[in-house]
Amino acid sequence: MTAPSRPPAVSKTLYRWQRAPLAEHLHALMPQWAGQALDISSQDLASNASFVNYVRHHRFTDPCTGQPVEVVEKSIRKVALLGSQEARFHREAGMLAGSTQFRYPACLGVIETPWESLIFSEFVRGKPPRMQAIARQLALGIAELEQLSHAHLQAQPLAKAPLLWSMDFFRPWFLLRPRFNFARCMPGLAQLGREDARFASLAQRFEAFIPLTRQLAREARRSPRCFSHMDYLRKNLFVDKGQLHLIDWSEVKVGRVGFDGGAYLGSLFRRKDMAMYLAAQDDFINAYREALPPHFATEQALRNMRYVFLLTALFHCLRPETLDEYRERERMPLLREKYDYLLGLVATDATSL
Repeated sequence: MTAPSRPPAVSKTLYRWQRAPLAEHLHALMPQWAGQALDISSQDLASNASFVNYVRHHRFTDPCTGQPVEVVEKSIRKVALLGSQEARFHREAGMLAGSTQFRYPACLGVIETPWESLIFSEFVRGKPPRMQAIARQLALGIAELEQLSHAHLQAQPLAKAPLLWSMDFFRPWFLLRPRFNFARCMPGLAQLGREDARFASLAQRFEAFIPLTRQLAREARRSPRCFSHMDYLRKNLFVDKGQLHLIDWSEVKVGRVGFDGGAYLGSLFRRKDMAMYLAAQDDFINAYREALPPHFATEQALRNMRYVFLLTALFHCLRPETLDEYRERERMPLLREKYDYLLGLVATDATSL
């Protein structure tokens, strides 16, 4: 992991009316390189996030120090000239500067054109972790992220309210996305029940989640706001010398305390068997309870966690692609086990996952 020898320009956001060569962008973001030639080699990186044009890894030599520099450039296309929420997030300079649990790649800056947002950040090296093995580390990091970002949001001037409102999780452009709408998968579950007696009548039982998630959503709206990463996947985490690095804010939103925990547990539930999931869940929740600052209501944070967990787990377990995958791998008993676990949550106390 390497970074430039000096900090970027005072303003982390630059505006341009036309596209420019990569070297010109880097010269603008790092004024000490002005007039210096940059011999850049580039490689495209994989990316499947919405509206991302490309992600590129650039390597070159710092002309001031002779040291190697590695930078990631992400291009996000705009809709109706609106910048991405990831670009907006990176403008919140210094918000996470006091972090000790997570390390975040330094952002060199953001360049906005009418067509795209260009985000330049430090390249991170490390080993992808086993997601169930880092439950406790993640709990500590998420609790810290929520504390720091909540304090930051509380301190923002009224003039920024429209910007933060547009990034709020409870806006229609986020809530209408398929991953938060498990109810649209009910017809497929009903069809499965007609084909396989083990799943008969489950669709009617799963309908109980619709009023439950609506109730949890109403409660969550009134709870403390924070920035939520919402994308805790193996590709976005690296371990280097025992330190956990979190990257890629493509899904960032102004969420609520507890949302990130639900996103992590929902993703883990989707990918692991029940024994492995339950062990990691216990580790995560126990550590999160201990780490959550006292000015946050723990039980409400856990209800918020349950809300996002249910949205994530229900969608991924009910969608047609999942049903096909479990059929092909002859793992339908495991799918039924997961369904039984989810159905058991309807009758349990809302603070228990």
